[in-house]
Amino acid sequence: MYDPLVAKLIVWDLDRELATRRMLRALEEYEIDGLATLIPFHRAILATEQWANGETCRDLLEDGEWLKGLEPESPVLGPQSSEEEAEVAERSYKVEVSGKLFDVKVYGAAVDSPNGAAAAPARRPPRRERSGVGGGGASSEALPSPLQGTVLKVAVEQGQQVEEGALICVIEAMKMENEITAHRSGEVSELNVAEGGSVSSGDVIAVIT
Repeated sequence: MYDPLVAKLIVWDLDRELATRRMLRALEEYEIDGLATLIPFHRAILATEQWANGETCRDLLEDGEWLKGLEPESPVLGPQSSEEEAEVAERSYKVEVSGKLFDVKVYGAAVDSPNGAAAAPARRPPRRERSGVGGGGASSEALPSPLQGTVLKVAVEQGQQVEEGALICVIEAMKMENEITAHRSGEVSELNVAEGGSVSSGDVIAVIT
């Protein structure tokens, strides 16, 4: 359903020629591993006379042979360690966004601490198809929305008992689906979102008591 966007590269300079040179240099230095990208296509377009003259490149986009020569190679993936083999650690941070303070938990590979000791592994996060986005600090019963968007899915009902980390809803923003999870265990005593509705950053999605 969505564009396969993984990054945006924007350059500027005094004129079109200098900006094009800078873009070509930046694309040459770009490093993306593990997946095929359109970088070869962009570099080829920027090197054409049509681009230099500020013209459209429709003839090239309709030239099957020209496009075939730009087909990216299949990415080569190295051996992946299984999730069960990797040691996972949990780290907690306080992050301020737009004047609001959020408690954030990060799950990842265990790293050595400054004193040389390995970080203690913690419980694994729930398996989900998409990464979760937590709400406000656990000291508050209100679960605020960390972003503005459209409510794609509501996974709970008012009065339902939930555990910390349980999926509350999915908010779609900027073509991305963001899972909003419970910041504490308890009862969903108030639910202020519905599928298809919109929320703003800071709106209370639910109250968990």
